[in-house]
Amino acid sequence: MHKNSSEQGFTLIELIVVIVILGILAAFAIPRFVNLQNDARRSVLQGVSGSLQAASALAYSKALVSTPAQTGITGTITVPGAGANGTVALAYGYPTVASISTMLQDTTNIGVSASTASAIFWPTSAGNSANCNVVYTAATSSILPPTIVTTSSDCS
Repeated sequence: MHKNSSEQGFTLIELIVVIVILGILAAFAIPRFVNLQNDARRSVLQGVSGSLQAASALAYSKALVSTPAQTGITGTITVPGAGANGTVALAYGYPTVASISTMLQDTTNIGVSASTASAIFWPTSAGNSANCNVVYTAATSSILPPTIVTTSSDCS
């Protein structure tokens, strides 16, 4: 008895062609995905840099209007939500290295390292924090504001 069947499957050649096409697409998609992660880390750095600039400007403006003005070598201001008791230490009216991170709202997924000279912020997902960070250096005189330098040469 001979069956007349209309069912047909894929040939081996067709399956191999589909697998090769998927492999080629994956070869182009994976590097683009990795590149998006690097771009996201760079965007985080830009956000941290902007937050540091805004926080130091806010502290300086509050120091200018405080009585007496806290724009000398040392001083403190009170900022609700900053630090444990809201007190922010100042140098020349700007936050010190030790107190700048307390001015930031949220440092989730951001690493912070502070020395006497500077505070370094980096995305914790970055494997190379030496080339993917923002460095805050406190003001050294009443004429020079703090410096905020972003390095994003290798955010992999």
